[in-house]
Amino acid sequence: MHHQLSNLPLFRGIEVPGLQEKLRLMNKFQFRSAGLSVLCLALASCGGGTGRQSLNPPPFQQSSVPRSSIKNLMIVVMQNNSFDHLFGTFPATTHGLDSSLPSYHQIDQAGNTVTPRLLTNLSPTDLHHTASSYQIAFDSGKMDKYAWENGDQSMSYFDNTSIGTAIDGQQFGVNTLWNYAQQHALADNFFASAMASEPSNMLYMTSASVGTGSDPYGYPQLDACTAALYQKFKGIGATITPPLTFQNVGDQLSAAKISWTWFHEYFANEQNGTCLHYVPQENPFQYFQSTANSANVQNFTLDKFESQLSAGTAPAVMWVTASPRHSMHPGSGNIANGIEWLDNFVQAVKGSSAWPNTAIIVFWDESGGWYDHVAPPQLSGSIGLGARVPVLVISPLAKAGYVSSQQMDFVSILRFIQWNWALGTFTDSGQAAREAQSGNICDLLTTTCGNP
Repeated sequence: MHHQLSNLPLFRGIEVPGLQEKLRLMNKFQFRSAGLSVLCLALASCGGGTGRQSLNPPPFQQSSVPRSSIKNLMIVVMQNNSFDHLFGTFPATTHGLDSSLPSYHQIDQAGNTVTPRLLTNLSPTDLHHTASSYQIAFDSGKMDKYAWENGDQSMSYFDNTSIGTAIDGQQFGVNTLWNYAQQHALADNFFASAMASEPSNMLYMTSASVGTGSDPYGYPQLDACTAALYQKFKGIGATITPPLTFQNVGDQLSAAKISWTWFHEYFANEQNGTCLHYVPQENPFQYFQSTANSANVQNFTLDKFESQLSAGTAPAVMWVTASPRHSMHPGSGNIANGIEWLDNFVQAVKGSSAWPNTAIIVFWDESGGWYDHVAPPQLSGSIGLGARVPVLVISPLAKAGYVSSQQMDFVSILRFIQWNWALGTFTDSGQAAREAQSGNICDLLTTTCGNP
């Protein structure tokens, strides 16, 4: 979640020699002799293929959508936890905390040596998580400046003994998350798409781009909560981002007549002007001229969602952003509140008729300044990748008890949506090139799938 401002310059479209033309040929199905061999190679490399592809495939039939058994994709956005912070001691991962690494022993600003330790405070304070603080902790891939930049607390972690009391008195803890990982699928090599705070990661997930303006980190101009926040923080550099006009995945879904919704807790407070408990930087569709305040952006309550499940009217593709109290964001209360909220959501889906054909993706939108030992690869022409975050796929179609170590990031979720609902990649060469640098999430699923 974006509480602090960053001043990283925006990278424009990625220039990869020859790639834009190849993508244009594939997207428009222009089977010219000069591009035919490139197209055949691209088709043969799609995941799940047999290696024998027709040179002139028949037009894709809309009746074959979705391409997999997943008819409902539910993407739940939690906040600000690194992989090592929540799953660093999870027994099934081979990429957890490692005391043999140089970054395991760090020096804070007082000159003390700090190593990872169990965090007993289940209501931890917030940590630095600006673009500049991420870069400092990253330290050119050494991952050894967390204690220096973010303090000793940043080297702490939770485990399955980390259990707290939610606001309703119920006991919930990280063991609930671990149980879901043991029953379903976990990714331990999944990175934030940006080494920055929001809205960057959410924009990458929904459009493979952070925009073409001078500041991708401002408040969304078309959001009713922007004006007051801008007045409050303009003295320390707050900006307002003009409406984005390039294509997002919501545009693609609408054009294909696939139902979709971005649900946001307390979005109703954006609409009535109170703005309580609502964070506009976490709502990417509010940045786009085509989708801001549209019927596809809705307030979320669990009661309304359960009614949709009962009526069979849940959107085919949906995102749900938890409010600060329910997101596990440091500084927003006991983590038990967020874990209970998440568990209630999952159990509601499991108890519905939609469950057999549903995949729930749970991810944390950025590492939030918590230590993670794996250096994120840096992608050409982008502002990422950022530090690892946990990602769970909870579904009867997930590989049970499986931990995937394939490299992925938030754009991987976008690519799966585009493949499953036959949307294709974006027509803009810069967006398509950024997509081409990301893997897909299919390794977490039992279904065979491919690239957009």
